[in-house]
Order: sequence, then structure tokens, then C-alpha cells
Amino acid sequence: MVSTFAAGIDRLIEAVGTGPLRMRVEIDQVYAHYQHERADLRHPRGGKPFYLRDPLFANHEDYLRHLASLTITADGSDIERGAREVVEQLVFDSEAETPHDTGRLSLSGHPTVESDGVLIYDRPPHAPRATEEELKAERRRRGPNAR
Repeated sequence: MVSTFAAGIDRLIEAVGTGPLRMRVEIDQVYAHYQHERADLRHPRGGKPFYLRDPLFANHEDYLRHLASLTITADGSDIERGAREVVEQLVFDSEAETPHDTGRLSLSGHPTVESDGVLIYDRPPHAPRATEEELKAERRRRGPNAR
């Protein structure tokens, strides 16, 4: 009985893994952090500050529940798939809350997952990081008084 239990635990550890699982979502624009942290900015076209933090805090239990549901399955573990799904859900949940000035922030979610230090998921953002020239053109288009 003990050897069967020990063998089962060994199989579980092998299936789930022993190293750290790191999930990350970055909004990949040069001004993203500024927009995220400044509660004093106005967003007349919609969106709000803390557009990544707030969905994470509001939904963290659902994310963890989903991840846990895939940690131990009849076929072993699908925790890496669960991690990919969680970071993609956080990107989706944050899109509606990003400031809507140009629409670029909502398309700039860059989710990644590392398992035991190895990058296993890296989806580039749908909108690439704006160049300095693109940012200057946007500022000219919006005018000197636009915030």
C-alpha cells in the first residue's frame, strides 16, 4: 500500500512539476505604466487607471480555481495549458478597462508563462509597441492641450 501511494505521489510530482510557474501580463506600450498608475488622469473616451491590477484583484479566485482544476486530472496535469488560459483571460479582462484614447493599449497585452525558468508561452501583443515617430504623430494629431 505504501509503495503504491509513494509511486502515485511520484507520478503526480512528475506530471505537475516541481519548479516555479510564472505567469506575466505586460501591456507593452512605452506609456502604459504612466497610464496605469496615474489616478488623476482623465479618460473622456473611456477606460480607467489600474486597468491591469483591478481585473487581477477582482478575478484572482477564478483564475486560481481554473488553474487548480487543471493541476490534477485523470490524464495527469495540464497546468501549463491552465497557465496560458489564465494569462489570456487576464489580458481579455483588462482590455475593456484600458484607456481608449487611441485603442492601442487594449491591443497591447503581452502574456507569457515560464515553467521552471523555461519560457513555454509567449504571445506577442496584437498591437506592436508604438515607435517614437508614431507617438509624436499622435500627439500632433490630438493637439497641445490633450491629456
